[in-house]
Amino acid sequence: MKKFRTIVFDLGGVLIDYSLERSIEAFRRIGYGQIETLIDPYRQSGVLLQLEKGEVGPEALYDEISRSVGRPVDPKAIDAALCSFLLDIPDYKLDMLLDLRRRGFRLFMPSNTNTIMMTYMKNGVFRKQGLTIDAYFDRLFLSYEMGLVKPGAEIFRRMIESSGIVPSQTLFIDDSQANVDTGKACGFDTYLAARNEDFRPLFDRIEPSV
Repeated sequence: MKKFRTIVFDLGGVLIDYSLERSIEAFRRIGYGQIETLIDPYRQSGVLLQLEKGEVGPEALYDEISRSVGRPVDPKAIDAALCSFLLDIPDYKLDMLLDLRRRGFRLFMPSNTNTIMMTYMKNGVFRKQGLTIDAYFDRLFLSYEMGLVKPGAEIFRRMIESSGIVPSQTLFIDDSQANVDTGKACGFDTYLAARNEDFRPLFDRIEPSV
């Protein structure tokens, strides 16, 4: 049985499901069809990428959309359209995270995300069991706080340096081949997950290292 000290989870497509089409349709309803050129499950563009890297705040997104539409758009409507990209985290995956921590694994989550979506998730899906996100992870490594995005290697290097994790004792799970390739190059054991896969059987074959 293989031993690991740390398990590193991606968020979108691994833990939480998403709907690109639902978000695009929501933006179309407020008159911003250009969202199709910016939003992507793995790599954002334009102001969304800037938001994800923490180079700009939400106001830049609100201003961009209002300018493009030609009228003021309620920021709450923009937040709702953006967050409609996110669906749900199955309860069994939340239970899985709690169980892995109880077994002695350290759980980290590096995520390409932004402050609008992260606030939405922290106050929503990660609270549905009456807990907070801190109950599920030892540490979060968020792109907009670090100024770094996957699949760049620097976000992985910073995670290693700041947490003291040993790559050879770390399992990294992501649904992006590019991200998995970078994790492997950084020395992690890796697992390429299918979108919304139930990978609980994977954890029956590993145990925590001391």
